[in-house]
Amino acid sequence: MYKTRHAVLFLTIPMLLFLVFTLLPAVGALGLSFTNYNVFAPLEWVGIDNYVEVLQDEEFWSALGVTVYFWLLVTPILVIFPIFVAVLANQKVKGIRIFRLVFYFPVLVSVVVTAILWRWMFNVDGILNYFLGFFGLPQFEWLTSPEMVVPSMALVTIWSGFGYYTLFYLAGLQSIPKDLYEAADLDGAGFFQKHFLITIPLLRPVIFFVAVISTMGAFKEFTLMLTMTDGGPLGASTTVVLLVFKEAFQNLNMGYASSMSFILFLFILILTLINQKLIDRNPDR
Repeated sequence: MYKTRHAVLFLTIPMLLFLVFTLLPAVGALGLSFTNYNVFAPLEWVGIDNYVEVLQDEEFWSALGVTVYFWLLVTPILVIFPIFVAVLANQKVKGIRIFRLVFYFPVLVSVVVTAILWRWMFNVDGILNYFLGFFGLPQFEWLTSPEMVVPSMALVTIWSGFGYYTLFYLAGLQSIPKDLYEAADLDGAGFFQKHFLITIPLLRPVIFFVAVISTMGAFKEFTLMLTMTDGGPLGASTTVVLLVFKEAFQNLNMGYASSMSFILFLFILILTLINQKLIDRNPDR
């Protein structure tokens, strides 16, 4: 009873914050998505007209294509490669704390500072092109070329998020019983056999979690696009969330923007369910 009362007390404040800042605004946005609310005019119920208009909007499909492209560039790398880094960071060797700090340091830098720093590095006459030219390699229009802008954004996102996702895997690795590895050693298993037969299967819940939050992060990425390119050039880096922002706060078309956000929510939900199905396909392995 004592523990239950304290658990309820600890959960009350987060639940209230979730209710006030997440659940109620989401319910309000869902209601707005069925209206033509634009701040200046009274609410008018339009049913599913906004959703029909969004599904016929070429700009929305273009933004969704950019978002999916960005997600495909970012999420597989952020789900797979941090596992290997976490395995290395989990070793008890000299200097391992410095190794962990180096990978985690970009997480400590704010997104806006990261965007300004990388925008300076991505300039045509910036430091990246300087080094490429120094070694005789071709230089790129990192942020001004429609073909290069999304991969450039993906590179920044991977740099800033790699340590964050590595931390989840590191926590997962430290929860795996050591006696499993000792038993594998007695059976003569090598380094790679131990990690493919023990580590990866036991990390499956963490892999699913990282896949879900990295997917949500990729689909919600907004600050980098707004700060570095404002969706340009020629809309090549306009994601759905940036388009929602422009519709809501520049065009003041709140109802239409809300309907866009809920279509994006359904898209992410479907991807999450597919991901869970794939992860749970062979639960006994």
